Amino acid sequence: MEWATVQHLDLRHVGRGVNRRLQPHAATFHPTQALVAVAIGPCIIEFDAVTGSKLSTIDIGAPVVRMGYSPTSGHAVIAILEDCTIRACDFDTEQTCVLHSPEKRSEHITIDTEVHLALTPLQPVVFFGFNRRMSVTVVGTVEGGRAPTKIKTDLKKPITNLACHPRLPVLYVAYADGLIRAYNIHTYAVHYTLQLDNTIKLIGAGAFAFHPTLEWIFVGDRRGTLLAWDVSTERPSMIGITQVGSQPIASISWLSMLKLLVTVSKDGTLQVWKTRLVVNPNRPLMPANFFEQAGIESIDVPRILSQQGGEAVYPLPRIRTLEVHPKLNLAALIFANMAGADNMRNKAAYTREGRKQLFAVLQSARGSSASVLKEKLSSLGASGVLADHQLQAQLQEHHLKGHGQPTISDIARKAFLHSHFMEGHSKSTPISRLPLISILDTKHYLKDIPVCQPFHLELNFFNKENRVLHYPVRSFYVEGLNLMAYNLCTGGDSIYKKLYTTIPGNVEYHPKHMVYSKIQRLFLVVYEFSGSTTELVLYWENTSYQAANSKGSTLKGRDAAFIGPKEFQFAILDEDKTGLSLYILPGGDTKEGKDKDLLLEENPTAEETKDGSLQGPIQFMFESEVDRIFSTPIESTLMYVSNGIQISLAKLVQGYRLSKSDGHYIQTKSEGRKSIKLKLNEIVLQVHWQETPRGYVAGVLTTRRVLMVSADLEILASSTMKFDKGLPPIS
Repeated sequence: MEWATVQHLDLRHVGRGVNRRLQPHAATFHPTQALVAVAIGPCIIEFDAVTGSKLSTIDIGAPVVRMGYSPTSGHAVIAILEDCTIRACDFDTEQTCVLHSPEKRSEHITIDTEVHLALTPLQPVVFFGFNRRMSVTVVGTVEGGRAPTKIKTDLKKPITNLACHPRLPVLYVAYADGLIRAYNIHTYAVHYTLQLDNTIKLIGAGAFAFHPTLEWIFVGDRRGTLLAWDVSTERPSMIGITQVGSQPIASISWLSMLKLLVTVSKDGTLQVWKTRLVVNPNRPLMPANFFEQAGIESIDVPRILSQQGGEAVYPLPRIRTLEVHPKLNLAALIFANMAGADNMRNKAAYTREGRKQLFAVLQSARGSSASVLKEKLSSLGASGVLADHQLQAQLQEHHLKGHGQPTISDIARKAFLHSHFMEGHSKSTPISRLPLISILDTKHYLKDIPVCQPFHLELNFFNKENRVLHYPVRSFYVEGLNLMAYNLCTGGDSIYKKLYTTIPGNVEYHPKHMVYSKIQRLFLVVYEFSGSTTELVLYWENTSYQAANSKGSTLKGRDAAFIGPKEFQFAILDEDKTGLSLYILPGGDTKEGKDKDLLLEENPTAEETKDGSLQGPIQFMFESEVDRIFSTPIESTLMYVSNGIQISLAKLVQGYRLSKSDGHYIQTKSEGRKSIKLKLNEIVLQVHWQETPRGYVAGVLTTRRVLMVSADLEILASSTMKFDKGLPPIS
């Protein structure tokens, strides 16, 4: 898994009349919709987070210090401004109103001032307070219309943070000695206290996050300690603790879709954590083992800024905070001000230090092997003057010019020259784009889309002569261990089949792909376990004439596909990516039935069972590794894909006795075979076939483009890259 830029929100048009360019300094996502509000200078701009379209702009009068969408009203942002006023910004009416003014008109704060803001969906009020003050102020929102009230807490200690529980009427107040009190938001009575024993020293919470379903609270302390509390019982217990680093934790976010926790420290270090499940319920969980580092590549800031048409800056900006969407795999990355005095002061030192590091590596590696030099260069990381994306660009340019393969020394020399170039051309202007980023699973590009069976092809909008459409009753998708059925008429969904009865608590599982034969009423669902092994579940629908087969069975394999117009055969790609197993379903007097007999004659080891049951497997072998296989309605033909190389078709039955290139050994070299060449790193995601007057046509979705392909792999049409955005680029 890695961090990737989905798109950049362009904010260059804001403040164009001003002498200096502006940089976004705050952002917040709508709690349920794909909307993001961005503060830049005195303006708040609302964008569609999916398309990047600007929806509205409101000048709120002063720069925003903290803000958040009001959970009680559909479309309003509550913001604390630099002039210490609290304003509500309603995007529907494009109006603002003052909720609270400071007692002293001269009071003024900056973007770096710590202000604590807490909103609850259960009451139209705003809780706020300044860092290390002794009181919390309560102000009504537009709907509440409540006069400002100051709450004097029962503890006379400086307050370091505030948070409201997303589902319960509880306000959490963090104090300077690490203690956290839970108050009722109506009566302000104390519910409970979160406090550790004296052996663990804390200095006050810097950030809060809440689990979306469980009663877990994540707390980031200013000493760099990350804690998890279970507050589901009357006596809350600490279930997890780990040391993130020496710097204070500035923000914590829970990624609901990926079930991961992201922490950002004050020095800009971003780390991703996963929480351990209780393996043995009879033994208590050790808090020290609750958090573990997630297997995600560390964030590469130059790469994030330069992806999707962006532009990298130098020296590298410091990450200030990460705003995460509560429902989607989407986050906004906020950087510290690039035009700040610290950056200007450190720019020369930064480039000088980078050159020193690189020169030392080149000197110490003189005469050593390329692998040693490569290892030493990689230890410099993305901040080691030449980032990974720049290195790839240099290598590609070297290759296009027709030069020989560059050595590691060439690469190191380019990095050294690059550092000199960058020193004279440092870009210290503000970053006027806001990158929207997500965690991309390179093994599963469609992770954010549920594993489902598309039903739109059954509607046949374009080739029904009488235009009479027969809508399917339901569509199917996989959720966890369950096959779910979504009723298209009522909008209700239900568990159609539990595919696994039990899975051990320490095993992670993810549904990867689903293939459904409407003719055979058979589901093939691929699961991945703990990131390595894969398994295929076969489930025949429980119909009256197939009641005996309405049970699930499992086979080993990483992908599956149906073959032929009647779908009497299906193939399973083995975990080693080269083996292929063909199974034959109970058939009739059809062409495929004859092919089945031919296969069984040639392969006497195939398991031949009584009528009405599955026959096979018949083994085949690919010449080289294959990443995916896809169903085809063409007789005895399978589509296979080698990512970044080609899309090809393989005949599994016809004429394999006579031809050396077919049969049990399937050639994957493209010489003399019709295939579609893929671009570098292009990955095929989905293939869907439809019958048209000119024969079968396939729609192929890749990470780069959409193709319309004929049955003999002739490209009928393809999309252009110019206007495509997002990951994958086609919406």
